[in-house]
Parts: sequence; C-alpha cells; structure tokens
Amino acid sequence: MLKRTVQKLVDRAGYTLTSKRPTIDIPLYESLYGKESVAKRRFYNICAGGHLAFGGGLDHPCWTHVDLDKPWPGARAFNPDVDIAHDLFSLQPLPIESGSAELVFSRFAVEHITDEAAQVLFDEAFRILKKGGVLRITAPNTESDYRAYLARDLSYFSWRETFSIKAIQDHLRYKIPLNQASIHQVFLAHFATNASTIHRDGAPNPISDEELQSVIESLPFTDALNRCTSRCSVEKQRLYPQNHINWWSCRKFDHMLRASGFRHVYVVGHHQSVAPVFRLRGFDDLWSEVAMHVEAARE
Repeated sequence: MLKRTVQKLVDRAGYTLTSKRPTIDIPLYESLYGKESVAKRRFYNICAGGHLAFGGGLDHPCWTHVDLDKPWPGARAFNPDVDIAHDLFSLQPLPIESGSAELVFSRFAVEHITDEAAQVLFDEAFRILKKGGVLRITAPNTESDYRAYLARDLSYFSWRETFSIKAIQDHLRYKIPLNQASIHQVFLAHFATNASTIHRDGAPNPISDEELQSVIESLPFTDALNRCTSRCSVEKQRLYPQNHINWWSCRKFDHMLRASGFRHVYVVGHHQSVAPVFRLRGFDDLWSEVAMHVEAARE
C-alpha cells in the first residue's frame, strides 16, 4: 500500500522513483556475450537496498540483482529465485565466481554505504569480472552539490519539492518538509543524512547550519566532507538504508577503483559507454540532472 501511495504522489509531482522501462535486447546481449552468459544471467546489478529494478519494477531477463532481501518501501520486491541476498555492510565477498561476470552495474548505491564497504564492493567487482568486463557506477555528483552550496544556489537542489511530499518526507525520516530546510541542511542531507538536524532519528550529535558553514570555510573539499560523514551513524543507516552517508567525486572514484586493480577508469556522459548494453534505455534514466557516471574496464 505504501509503495502505491508514494508512487502516485511522486508521479503527480512529476518525478518517478523508478526509471523508464529498460530496453530488453536479448539478441544484442547474445551477440556480444553468448547465449550461456545470458541464460545464466552473468550481468550483476549491485544495490544498497532499494533500487533493485531498472525500471517500472520490471525484471530484466539477463540481469541478476544483488541486494538486501528486505528493500525499503517503493522498491521492487526481493525475488529469491533470481536475486542474490547480500549486505554490503557485511564486508564479505560476493557469492559469485571469480572471472565470471560480463558486466557489473551499480546505480545510486555507493552513497548509502561507507568508504570501507564501497572499497570492498569495488574489489569484488574487479574479482568477479571477466577480462574485458566493465563496471559502471552512477552516484550523485557531490562536487556539483558543493559548488551550488557555495553559491547559495537553492534552485540547484531541485528535489526539495518532491522530498517535501508527506509520504516521502516520512519515508526519509525528515522532521520538516525539505523545502522548509535551510540550504545548509538540504546540502548536508544529500550526503550525510543522519548527521543533519532535520533527521528525526539521526546521529546523536547532528551538524548545525553554523557548524557546517564553519567546516566548509575552514577545510578543503575532501576534508570538509569527510568531517561531515564521520558524524554519520552506521547503526542508524542500517535502520534507514534509504538515507545517504557518503559523498562522491571523479577523483575519489578514480583513486578507489585504481586501488581495486582497475587501470582504465573514466567518466562518461548520460547514455555513453564503452559497452553497447549500457547505452540502452534503463541504465541512466534516474536523476540524470545530478548524476555522475563512472566506468572501469577489467584488463
């Protein structure tokens, strides 16, 4: 019931929780990767608890979803017949054979986990990919958020109205509608949600407007954002996995992916990819105005 209610509300507001229905081009998959890989679904969509489906709640016949077995409201239900249950916070290896994956995709997941968990995810993606395989990651571009915050450009944070709809506000555990929050808390809530003052059940020492401004003014970009995320509670994140507790930039992705063993790391545009499959509809059709897309190829 909550899922239907939230979806109706956000559709009315001109926003969809899920992306457009994906292009299902099985002949293309088979021509590139062979019938066996398609039949065994050797394409892995790794999530952090909710963005399981590519669009419209639809399963893609080529892809295996890796996620929590209890995603939050508004997400596609876990399907034990075709999904793999895995908690990224466990820091455990993925239950997938080394060198067996054709493609790995992760959309809007890494902002929901710690750096430690993200590094394990990248390490595991490198391990399971075949030579020539590609990892594609989509995440909010926190550098763009940061520049908008410095410019006090409140219009940049376009999701404020949608996240002020009562059902979504409650789902995100906000005390007040986001369109009533200061730009300091709007910015903070996008990468360190439970450290913000607007979270109903957040970290015990939330960051005030004055403290955030002081941190941003006194520290370089990386140090300032790390100072904020260090105040996030992982225990609270486990309770409310829909919130964000991490930030991402091109440089951070490059550093961490290379640490996992990838030698070819690059930023790509909307619907741009070295892998033809990733150019199909369904991969980049969610929050494209704030998203960044990064790929890493396995030699």
